[in-house]
Amino acid sequence: MAMAAQPGPSAPAGAARPARGLRARFRSASERELWGYGVWLSVGLVFGVPESWAGITSPPWPALSDTIGHLEQLWHPVRVIVVTLIVFAAFQVVTYPPGRAGEFAAPESKPARGRTPCGRPARAGTGAAGAVPVLVYFPVAIGVVAGSSILAATVGGGMFALGCVIYGLIAIFLVLIPNAVAFWFAADVPFPTLYRTIANLERRWRPAAMVIVAGLVVLAFHLVFFPWPEIFLRG
Repeated sequence: MAMAAQPGPSAPAGAARPARGLRARFRSASERELWGYGVWLSVGLVFGVPESWAGITSPPWPALSDTIGHLEQLWHPVRVIVVTLIVFAAFQVVTYPPGRAGEFAAPESKPARGRTPCGRPARAGTGAAGAVPVLVYFPVAIGVVAGSSILAATVGGGMFALGCVIYGLIAIFLVLIPNAVAFWFAADVPFPTLYRTIANLERRWRPAAMVIVAGLVVLAFHLVFFPWPEIFLRG
């Protein structure tokens, strides 16, 4: 007696399974965590677009590596500053793990330190830092970065001047101001640090976090040993 063949899952149903699995991974994510993914994904696009367009066509703004390389030509100590910042960032990650919040144990001779709920270094007692309103911080930050970038592009200062404005303001609004506000005023901006965001992503989707960390390591080598790897490809 012939058995009727059972129909397999349709293509749309099979394609929907990964999407459902991905949604399930992030279903319990908090609003703060989602802001982190959105902010740092946007920053990754700003950094990645000119890097990926290099050698194919002229990007709309210079790559970070090209901008830093240009600054190194103008002032050689820039390379030392880049290395120092990378080493300091690595030391902070090891000393104060980004996946933890609250205070850390410290010797009696040193002041207690900790991390805010968004993962920023802070003095003791700032584990429950207050939040800076989203509708205050983001419109100001986006308006200043976009407005200054448009002004730099229209004034005619050159591509590298535009790059300095874009990357400098991104560093100010995403790193300097948030860390200063957290440390001195016990307040957190509405998104976690890049380190905390990667730690959150590792809990939910480890392969994606590993790819991002590998990309950051390559970027660090690229900045420190610029123009690596092009210098080997030319040879």
